[in-house]
Amino acid sequence: MSKNMTVKEMWHYMVFQTKGYRTVQVGIVLGALTAAAVPYVSSIFYAGILDRLMLAKYDMAVRTVLQMTVIIMILNLTAKACDRIVQHYGALCEPEIKKRMAQKAFSMEYEMIDKAEALASFRRVRAGEQGMGGAERQLQEIYQFFRELVGIVFAAGFVLVLFASTDSKKENLTVSVLLSALMLLTVGIVLAVSNYFSKKDGEFAVKTQLENERINTLTGYLYTLMEKEEYIKDIRLFGLRDYLYKKMDATRFVGKIFTEKGCYTGKCQAASSFAAQMLAAVTYICIAAKALAGSITVGEVTMYASAVIAMIAGVQKMLEKYQNINYMNEYLNTYEEFITQPNMHYDGTLPTEKRDDNQYLIEFSHVSFRYPGTEQDILRDVSITFHVGERLALVGRNGAGKTTLIKLLCRLYEPTEGEIRLNGINIAKYDYDEYVRIFSVVFQDFRLYDFPLDENVSSGIQVEEKRLQEVLKLSGMWERVQELSGKQRTLLGHENGQGVSLSGGEAQKIAIARALYKDAPFIILDEPTASLDPLAEAEIYENFDTLVRNKTAIYISHRMSSCKFCDRIVVLGEGKILEEGSHEALLEQKGRYYQLYSAQAKYYMSEGQ
Repeated sequence: MSKNMTVKEMWHYMVFQTKGYRTVQVGIVLGALTAAAVPYVSSIFYAGILDRLMLAKYDMAVRTVLQMTVIIMILNLTAKACDRIVQHYGALCEPEIKKRMAQKAFSMEYEMIDKAEALASFRRVRAGEQGMGGAERQLQEIYQFFRELVGIVFAAGFVLVLFASTDSKKENLTVSVLLSALMLLTVGIVLAVSNYFSKKDGEFAVKTQLENERINTLTGYLYTLMEKEEYIKDIRLFGLRDYLYKKMDATRFVGKIFTEKGCYTGKCQAASSFAAQMLAAVTYICIAAKALAGSITVGEVTMYASAVIAMIAGVQKMLEKYQNINYMNEYLNTYEEFITQPNMHYDGTLPTEKRDDNQYLIEFSHVSFRYPGTEQDILRDVSITFHVGERLALVGRNGAGKTTLIKLLCRLYEPTEGEIRLNGINIAKYDYDEYVRIFSVVFQDFRLYDFPLDENVSSGIQVEEKRLQEVLKLSGMWERVQELSGKQRTLLGHENGQGVSLSGGEAQKIAIARALYKDAPFIILDEPTASLDPLAEAEIYENFDTLVRNKTAIYISHRMSSCKFCDRIVVLGEGKILEEGSHEALLEQKGRYYQLYSAQAKYYMSEGQ
């Protein structure tokens, strides 16, 4: 577990999570004061009423009752109002926190989001929320903690007054001191016992919730296997049904761990309650002795007894809340750590030129790059210029650095050494959002979203129907879209309703249409035909010039035969540029490109024989 939160850290957490909602901060403070004050104010009035009745001062007793009624009503109404404020704004904070997380994800370094450990931590947070709730629940727990803490402070004041209320003329000082010492010792023992068993219960709760998280995660994954059609074939062909049934059986015992938790909690609470009852007995003995000696009145007897018992109950509740807060903090502090991470190393302010002629020239100047936490360069001293209107192919074996080069170009990563320039200016000096607008990219691992097809293509709610139709025709998907029940408004996927599942080739054509719809001056296609059949692939290549028109096109491929139409081919290997030139020129050099092309051509020839 993470280290325990201090009261100061709880306050900081509350302020951090309710940023923008100052009303809730006032509500927590005022609510804690008023709610905690009610039982002690009532005790004071009850004591006064009882003493006045004992002295037959009935008129004063009635006035005291009226005063108590008004004051208690004001305190209760204020506490209830604060409860509603905390509840209302706590509910608003939850989506606001998720929104801030999304904003942070879009503004921080891509390399941080791309780390596997970051993704794992978020999965753990989501699993933890299923067992203990999210930020809203944590705020409620902190609010309740502060209420109990304030109540304990009030009760401590009553106890101090009780110890000080000694009449030396009526009360034996030795007996009074001994009783006070006994009471203090008992309070200390009870607090120690309560803290011990509360801590033990909290540790057991952590073990229970961790196991619950594991089972929740496993259950969710098993349901995913059953729901996703891409898993069904392997499950049937490899005979995994019995194996998965046994995994499912393991999730049935989640109730057992909570039963064990309930039994353990009952034992811990019983021990704490027994200690509290012992304190109650000592308290009544001490108070009775002071009452018999005449140091306190009959009304004060009930007042002090109620205060001490309330203090012990408050301590037990506060310790319980404290354990919950610390357990939840194990997961929720991941949010804070994520949101407080720095943004991009440098986000420039220069706007990119809005050029109708698409005259954007990009240069790599002695660029090297290695992934964070590694020592091996993926790219080493790469210098290359992307000429306006050029059709350029990047080829090479797996791991040659082709996709990494594109990620650097799109500023998903920053160079380790060297610089990248747009029209002679380092791209880091441009406003990031402005800079990425000049690129339309179809990565090999592209994703479509479970939203309407036309919104997938337009990347937004507003859709230009004429342009949508044009790009769907260019990508070869228009006729297929017209066959769908909702045509271009057809919902994709099944996570957001009953949508349709596209084949890999169809999805890839939609991704190409999305890149064309953006109408950026640079279009980058990373293995754009990997999922297409030969006929569809040939159609894409034949229409390539029509697809990209006057744009600068960068094309990544493992298929050498598909590079013939490009103006220039750049061969990457061992993290550097090995060769570049036209298809014919590179074949004549009989270098790496010739080797790759010949190896593939051999298989094409074998297939044709």
